[in-house]
Amino acid sequence: MRKLILFMSTSLDGRIGGANDETTAENTIDTPEQEDHRYANQLFAAADTVVFGRLTYEGFIGYWDTLDLSDASVPAVEVEFAQAFRRLNRVVFSRTLTQVPDNTLLINDDIPTQVGKLKKQVGQDILLVCGPELLATLAEQGLVDELLLIILPKALGKGQSLFGQLRQPMNLTLMTTRAFKSGGVLHQYQINNA
Repeated sequence: MRKLILFMSTSLDGRIGGANDETTAENTIDTPEQEDHRYANQLFAAADTVVFGRLTYEGFIGYWDTLDLSDASVPAVEVEFAQAFRRLNRVVFSRTLTQVPDNTLLINDDIPTQVGKLKKQVGQDILLVCGPELLATLAEQGLVDELLLIILPKALGKGQSLFGQLRQPMNLTLMTTRAFKSGGVLHQYQINNA
């Protein structure tokens, strides 16, 4: 069975957005040539499916699907990520979207059952990029297998917490840690679904 792996960047205090909805990655990782961006490129290139909540999906397609890859001013690391992203099968969970492009599967009900079916399909592990509501829904059902978190060198104090909607503790086992030159630290955790 394929694993569902959450991949997110957060502030040191677990925020994925500041008080005014700014994202921590945009405020902390400002040069796309950094080692942490290359790590994301490799991760997305090795996957075949990515799962999103609606807001994250709209942010990703709004930038990565429209990026002009022939523009010489676009950094090579961004071109590489866009190419990897554009070839992925995409799944978006939304109660409000009514249509999506051909390369995207829209699921608007019975999310846990649908994710269970995705995990049983043949293929690579599945990346999950989402906010706290979808994470809580999937974690509560024991469907998330691993966390890949890049902890950015910034504490926001206020804003949207990635884990703010969990209704039960998430017990984790640390698998690996990697420090990036940018100051970000990648932690890979296995979720102990007991």
